[in-house]
This record gives sequence, structure tokens and C-alpha cells, in this order.
Amino acid sequence: MTQPLAPLPPTTLNSRTAVIVFLSFVFAYFLSYALRSVNATIAPLLEQDLGLDAAALGWLSSAYFLSFAGMQWLVGGWLDVYGARRTETALLATAAIGACIVAMSASLWGLSIGRILIGAGVSACLMAPYAYFRRCFAPERQAQLAMWMLIGGTSGALAATQPTLLLAEAIGWRNVFFITSGLLALAALTVFKNIPDIDLGHIKAQNNAKKESVTTPKMSLITVLRHPNMLRVIPTTLTMSGGFIALQSLWVGPWMTHVLGLSINETGIRLFYFNLALITAYVAMSVLSPKLIRAGYTLGLQSKIGFFWMMASLVCILIWRDQQAWWLWVVMSASIPAIILMQTQTGMLFPRAVAGRVLTTFNLIMFTGAFLLQWGIGLAVDLFMFYGRSIDQSLWLAILVLLCLQGMSVIWYLTRPDPIAET
Repeated sequence: MTQPLAPLPPTTLNSRTAVIVFLSFVFAYFLSYALRSVNATIAPLLEQDLGLDAAALGWLSSAYFLSFAGMQWLVGGWLDVYGARRTETALLATAAIGACIVAMSASLWGLSIGRILIGAGVSACLMAPYAYFRRCFAPERQAQLAMWMLIGGTSGALAATQPTLLLAEAIGWRNVFFITSGLLALAALTVFKNIPDIDLGHIKAQNNAKKESVTTPKMSLITVLRHPNMLRVIPTTLTMSGGFIALQSLWVGPWMTHVLGLSINETGIRLFYFNLALITAYVAMSVLSPKLIRAGYTLGLQSKIGFFWMMASLVCILIWRDQQAWWLWVVMSASIPAIILMQTQTGMLFPRAVAGRVLTTFNLIMFTGAFLLQWGIGLAVDLFMFYGRSIDQSLWLAILVLLCLQGMSVIWYLTRPDPIAET
């Protein structure tokens, strides 16, 4: 998997243009993350308006992740051929159409089609800037840019909590999606107008090098998935990263209303605090992680600590079910940046020539996990209720199943051979 690296064309972004590029990307990712998380906030409104059961609600939210995951390998190829500007512009326009369909639909099928188009449309909102940054910004800026993208995205999740709930109660959740459709169209226009095609020069230089090289790697999706470095992290990526997304974007809300007995407005406020804590955790990790590495705590070790922190938090959440226990979700959020670092670590284990495909494959695994677990929790809740359990007992049992799956995935991770870095 070794390939000569192409000489890169000089980057010509001045400071002002670089800031505009970053803000254009982060605006789109802000909307992407908000749409990922909004169902956790408006779930009670959807239940009341459409009469959805837990399985239908889980499917509706997870449809986003199904299409998002399915697009990742294609997105990686498009970014390597057409560049970030064209790829993300076209996809954001698709997301705008999807949001409009959600706003106009009265059936589960119509809403599902809209959510699928939204998921496909925002599937490049993080990978496009990551690919662009890798090609057009200095290496020492990569980690900082990546962390600030995550902070900007989580701000979207923050906006999707109490502010969105208040807006939805004032104008209706359908009008919220009409407004979102307009914002997605604006994001597409912003990316198209503000992102220079500098990355295309890097792509052409890399392609020229490939034509001259006899060692160009032939990388398929199956090849990446079967690589020992990837096999080691697949279970934890599915259950830890994917599991957190499934909880954050939907099931934290029903847990607070059905298990803790909070009102819809109280839940919206607690979700706001939860996502604010997550942003704080990302900011803190952007400062702490380099210091921890210098102190001997590798990225892999930091992720291991995150795994156990998340599982310990879920144990406490399952044990303590009083209204005051909502803050345990805030405690759990502190583990997430360390868990997400697994993606960075995995990408660094592969040659730069295939890093884009590795990162999008990791995303595919993560959002496949989010889809399976978000829908699966809903199916499990309905199954337990079918056998006579109450909604709060059923949710408790479903989260217990998730915790068991996480435990098994961590055992797999710890018992596999240590990863081997390739150059």
C-alpha cells in the first residue's frame, strides 16, 4: 500500500480567504449536525402529530444515517475527482429538497424519503472540508481545523435543542423544516461562491503521479474493511461512536421524558445543556490531547479511556432514574471527543495516498452503527412493550442491550493485535 507522494502545488489561500473557506464549510456542517439531532427534540411533537410508535420514530431518524452511511464511499471518490466545492454544492442542494419534502409530507413514507435525501445531501459536510484542508492547509493546522469543525457542528446540535423546540412550538415543526430547506440552499450557494478550486490542482498532481507509478494501490471498500487495522476498530466504531450518535440524535430525549419524567420543555433545556457540555468537551480535548500525547498517553490510550468512561456513565444512567439524574448524560458527553479520536488514529495508520478512502470508510461504519442502533433501539422498545413492559421499562432494557454490545466490542478491541502503521 505504498505509493510515491506527488509534489503538491503551492497553497495560495491568504488569511482572509482561509477564514471565509472555513466559515463556509462550518455553516454547512452546522446545519448537517442540527438535522442529525433535531428529532431528539421534536420527537414528542412528531408522536403527537403523526401518531408514530417507537419503531417508526426510530426508523424515521435512522433513515438519515442509512443514506448518510451509504454515500460515504461515493463521496470519497467524488472528492478525489471533482473536488470539495462541486461535490458539496450538489449534495447540499439535494438536502434542501429533502427538507422541503419533510415539511410537506403527512405520511411516514414521505417523511422517510425526505430524511433519506437529507442524509445523502449532508453526507460530505465533514469529509469535504477534511479533504480540502488536507490538500490546501499546512499539516500543523489539520488537528486544530478538524476540532473546530466538530465544535461548529456540535453548535448545530445545540441549536437543535431548546431554541428549535421553542420555534417549532411557535410556528410548527413543518415550518421549521421549510426554513431549514432555505438555509441548506443558502449553504450550497455559499460553498459554491466561496470555496476556491485549489484542491483540484492537488488532485491533478496526485493523479499524474499515479500514472507514473507502478505501485499505485488498488483499494476497494472490501480491501479497506478487511485490513487488520480496520477490523480491530469496526465493533467499537459501530457500538461506541455509532451508539452515541443514535442516543444523541434521538433516544436521549425519550429517555428524559419517559424514564426520568421530565416535560417536553424541561427535556429541551436539558438537551441544550447536554450539547453545550459536548462542545465544551471538544474544546477541552483540543487543548488536552496534544499535552496527553507528550505525557505518553497515545491517541489509542485516550480512546480506551473514553470507552470505559462512556460505559461507566451508561451504568450510572441505568441505575439512577430520578429526575435529577439528567446530568449523568452531561458526564457521559466528556468521553465522546476521546472516542472520536479513534478516527484520527485509524487514518494515521494508513498511507496518505489512501487516507481519504480510509476516513470515509470509517464514517460509513460509524453511521451504519448509528442507523442500526437507532432503529434497533426503537424495535427493541416495541418488542419489550409487546411482552407487557411499560415504555420506561422497555427503554431501560433497550439501553442495557446497547451497553452489553459495547462491552463485547471493547473486549474484541483489547484482544486484537496492536495496529501496524504503514507508510
